[in-house]
Amino acid sequence: MPKPHRVTHCEIDLRVGGRFNTVFSVEGAEMKNEGVWLEIVPDEKLVFTDFDTEGWAPSEDSFMTAIILFEDAPGGGTRYTAIARHRTPESRQSHEDMGFCGGWATVADQLVAYARTLGR
Repeated sequence: MPKPHRVTHCEIDLRVGGRFNTVFSVEGAEMKNEGVWLEIVPDEKLVFTDFDTEGWAPSEDSFMTAIILFEDAPGGGTRYTAIARHRTPESRQSHEDMGFCGGWATVADQLVAYARTLGR
């Protein structure tokens, strides 16, 4: 979640079919998101969706499926690619209007800054 917004609650059961539930605080409003992991390839790929929830229960208000790819980059780094798939063009536009592209890039930058503090 890009600052100044924040995740206030998170439950992750990192296995296919496991829950990926989060609660975000955005400008004082609480946003709840419940989802499920669809695919997990260690060190390569994470796929989750809110189309279903834990136990494969369909969601009434689904938003997207996210595909996160990781690959080795030159110089010992990691290339990170985030792909979002939406049910409708209107849903995609709504996500873009929320600042999705810039927000995910900001989160990646925040993760890099945090990672640099580890192990010191």
